[in-house]
Amino acid sequence: MTQHDNPFNEPLPDKPLDRRLILVAGVVLMASLGSVYAWSFFTRPLQEAYHWSNAQISLVFSLAVAGLGFSALYTGPLVSKLGGRRLMIRSAKFFVCGYLLAALGLFLGSGIIGDVSSPVVSWVSFVILALGYGLIGGIGLGTGYVTAVSTVAGWYADKKGFATGMIVMGFGMGALFMSMVFAPFAMWVASGNVAGAYLLIACVYGAIMAVACRFIFSPHAAVTNGHKATVADTYQHRMNLRVRLWLTTFTYSLAGLGIISLLSPLMQDVTSAANPTLSAAALAAAGATLIAIASIGNSIGRLFWAWLSDIIGRVNVFIILLGSAAVAYLVMPHVSSPVIFGILICYVIASYGGGFGTIPSLISDLFGPKRMSALHGLVLTGWATAGLVAPTLFGFLYDKNPANAATIAYYICAGSLLVSMLLVITVKRLHKQCIMPVSESAIELAAEAEAAAA
Repeated sequence: MTQHDNPFNEPLPDKPLDRRLILVAGVVLMASLGSVYAWSFFTRPLQEAYHWSNAQISLVFSLAVAGLGFSALYTGPLVSKLGGRRLMIRSAKFFVCGYLLAALGLFLGSGIIGDVSSPVVSWVSFVILALGYGLIGGIGLGTGYVTAVSTVAGWYADKKGFATGMIVMGFGMGALFMSMVFAPFAMWVASGNVAGAYLLIACVYGAIMAVACRFIFSPHAAVTNGHKATVADTYQHRMNLRVRLWLTTFTYSLAGLGIISLLSPLMQDVTSAANPTLSAAALAAAGATLIAIASIGNSIGRLFWAWLSDIIGRVNVFIILLGSAAVAYLVMPHVSSPVIFGILICYVIASYGGGFGTIPSLISDLFGPKRMSALHGLVLTGWATAGLVAPTLFGFLYDKNPANAATIAYYICAGSLLVSMLLVITVKRLHKQCIMPVSESAIELAAEAEAAAA
């Protein structure tokens, strides 16, 4: 291919590429973006320095979640038009500028324009922080997330599950690295000043992402990417398939995000019941330990379940992981051992991650790789919607009915996962037809399968 034939105006490699290089670059970029999940690390320092409420600080993260989901919806159709590198560079710019703008807002609230105890100063500082970290950074997150997944999946048409699992695992591991390593280091360098820490984080991630973007090439640069034409490439599905995929993502995300928002208090309740003599500090440590372990489980689950889907099929994996996680939630109200409870929690979080690792490949199988990015962006809005609903709903339960909130939450999660599993089952027959080689009979069978599911 010559530069003249290049549909994305990207630089072409001088020699055939090793696709593993693109995969590594994609994982690095996703790990950088995944640092957003470590937002809670800065909650207490922000409250101590700026006296903002929990609701205000939670709003910033909610904006980032919403920004990710809805910018992914906008970016999805652009991947096949603008190419992976151009969009990843755009993602990096938004993401880093989000941190820089957040740092500016915090600096302004630290005394430059007045005392933070002034409502006006506090409001200006908070609004700039929310616009930077939440809105601008969220746009960068969504742009990069859907682009990285789609680009790498295009290079690994023969191992889509493994490749997309690696990519989304990077997102989860980035959060763990940020919360356990980089954020504490940045705060130490900045002498506990969050604004200074954000400035350092922006500079480091800006450099890392700039280098990684140089190794991102769209799949057109490959001599062959292993994709064989299937019914999915051209078949025009009914709109209700998109609705079912969106609802699938929303329901399993509702369960995952809802329980993630309560990890620490749930673990503390179980631990306290098992050993009432433990101090508050010991209980808090137990909650923090579960969060760290669950983060690892989330990341591993993204890779494991996605890899397994290459072997036993996407729909089968979804049925197993959603059904088994629902059973785990039904067992939790009857568990008194903190160890067993922790194992069950880690399993359901790993299954939640597995849904994110597998859904891009399922979409690609149903709609073809060229349409995968657009549909992936659409279903991510289901996750964003769940991110706005779940923490609020589960927090409300804890406020209004603390004695029974955990049990109610477990049953809500189990019900959500069972609904998600049933939705996936409705596409099983259609999925089987869509992955068949193109033929007139195969297209007819796909139409029959979709009509039966509808």
